[in-house]
Amino acid sequence: MDHARTVHTTSGFRAYIVTWIALVILAAASIFVTSLDTGVSGIVIALIIASVKAALILYFFMHLRYENWFFKLAFLLPIAAFAFFIGFTFLDILLR
Repeated sequence: MDHARTVHTTSGFRAYIVTWIALVILAAASIFVTSLDTGVSGIVIALIIASVKAALILYFFMHLRYENWFFKLAFLLPIAAFAFFIGFTFLDILLR
C-alpha cells in the first residue's frame, strides 16, 4: 500500500509574535472588563474572551490547524457541550 505523506509547513516567526500580541491584548481586555462593575454581563464577556484565547492557543501553539477535521471536532465537541451546560446553568440562576 502506498501511504501518502502529509507535509506540514510550519508557521513563520511572525505568526507566533502576532498571536502572542493578540493574547496580551485579550488578557488586558479581560482584566479591563472584570474591573468594570457590569454584573453578569462582565462575567459572560470575560468567559468569551477566555474562550477566544484558548482557541488561539489550541490553533497556533498546539498546531491544531495542521490536523484533519476529526481532531478539530474532537476538541470542539466537548467545549461546545461544556458551554451549553454552563449556559443553561446561568439561565437557571438568572431566572430564579
